[in-house]
Amino acid sequence: MPFLHKLSLRTVLILPIILVIILSSVIIAYFSYTKNKQITVQSIEQQLQASVEVISEKITMLKATVPKQQFDKKLTYALTQNKNRFRSSSLSPMQFKLTKDQTIELFTEYRDTIPKLSKNNIKQIIQQRQGIIHDQGMMIAFAQQVELDGAYYIIALKDHDYLQLVNSYRIMLVLITSITVIIASLIGFFTIRRVTKPILYLKDLMGKVSSGDLRARIGLSHSSKELNLLESGFNQMVDRLHSIIYQLEESANRVTISSERMRMTASDSKSASEQIAIAMEEVVGGSEVQVKSAERVTNDVFKIANKMDQVSHSIHKVKESSQIAFRKAKTGNQLVDRTVEQIKLVNGSIESTAQLIHALNEKSNQIDHILNLIQELANHTNLLSLNATIEAARAGEHGKGFSVVAQEVKKLSNQSGQAVLKIKEITDEIRNETEDVVMAMKNGLAELKEGIDMVQQTEEAFADITNAVSVVTGETEDVSKIVSHVHSQTKDGVLQISNISAISQDFARSIQQVTAASEEQQASMEEMLNEAAALNDLSNKLEQTLKNFTIQSMVNK
Repeated sequence: MPFLHKLSLRTVLILPIILVIILSSVIIAYFSYTKNKQITVQSIEQQLQASVEVISEKITMLKATVPKQQFDKKLTYALTQNKNRFRSSSLSPMQFKLTKDQTIELFTEYRDTIPKLSKNNIKQIIQQRQGIIHDQGMMIAFAQQVELDGAYYIIALKDHDYLQLVNSYRIMLVLITSITVIIASLIGFFTIRRVTKPILYLKDLMGKVSSGDLRARIGLSHSSKELNLLESGFNQMVDRLHSIIYQLEESANRVTISSERMRMTASDSKSASEQIAIAMEEVVGGSEVQVKSAERVTNDVFKIANKMDQVSHSIHKVKESSQIAFRKAKTGNQLVDRTVEQIKLVNGSIESTAQLIHALNEKSNQIDHILNLIQELANHTNLLSLNATIEAARAGEHGKGFSVVAQEVKKLSNQSGQAVLKIKEITDEIRNETEDVVMAMKNGLAELKEGIDMVQQTEEAFADITNAVSVVTGETEDVSKIVSHVHSQTKDGVLQISNISAISQDFARSIQQVTAASEEQQASMEEMLNEAAALNDLSNKLEQTLKNFTIQSMVNK
């Protein structure tokens, strides 16, 4: 019922008891009163019936034994004695007679009160002739007397007279019932109060627990088995809740520390990624310079090849001129001078090429240094991602997202390391091939110096050209071979420089890929940093929520 929710527990428990006690007491009192009234009525009916029989016998006996002059006195005496017997019971019966003509009269010389009888009562008396009727608050007993000329002897009692004791008994029952209800209610109240006191105490403690105070405990000294079980269950519930809240606080603190560490790790990784990006930009710039230098070297080598072609052509002319040395000595001398100048130009070009290749070798060393830095950064990033994975595993379900991010970071760092190794292999190949070119240049220079010496010797001996035509021819053939050899090496140098240029371009593309991977890694670090900040906020909110609970220290407990 809805209205029961507005009542207290004591009221809800005491009301049914009081209602049951009142109802049972009323029922008992009612049946007791009814039974007592019934017994009293039956007793009075028996008394009245006995009185009618006694008076009837008395009238019959008096009619037979007493003269007519004394009959009325004797009858009055008998009626008076009969009335006195009822007076001993505090009753005052009325005795009179009903004649044949339906007239109510008193007996001669007998004084009494005549009640009013209704026509229905008179008719019923005449029809029954003998018996008892109840009407108009009276009990009427009657019997027809032949000795009284067919008149009816009637004795009547008012109901309130013979029911006075019953009414007194009813009042006494009401008082006893009221006292019983009051006593039973008081007993029930104090009993329920004693029973509900622990429950109300439990309600207050439940209110404290609901407000966050987990220090509340029940301690009942004397209570029933059920309340002891309730006490034990409540204390166990609070202990378990206390343990859960304590563990939540510890977990929240650990999550806060872990998220802060992960945030710092992500920040460091982000800084490292930014440094990698800056280094990659520098490497990209260096690779572009390297590509341009390689292009310039290629152009220079092509020029050298062209010069070698010219030298070869000049040597061929020298050979022809030597055959007609006598006729074209001056022309031969000029050709020798031109040859010396061309060889000097070739020597200068080769030295320039050697310097460029040396510069290219220095750039390769710088690239190796940068690659070592990138490798260290990749290893450091890999270590940071491993630490992030460990911290995410410690965080449990909350760290799954960060574990995925850490795996991606580790994958990117591995890719960076692999790219660095590939670039390093390419630079090593460039360095080796450059050293080969340098050696070839040194050999070419040596051979050019020998050619210069020979040309100088030819110039010094040109005065004796006629005698040394055969020598000049042989020397010219040697120079032709040397020039052919230099020309061949120059072509090889062109191919090597072309390869260097292609490798430099591949290296530039690889560096761009590394730069893109570094940018992706930086974005991943930014995302991890945001996730770490979000996790830190969540752990702080959890700690603020747990501050609403007041618990005992586990050490004190």
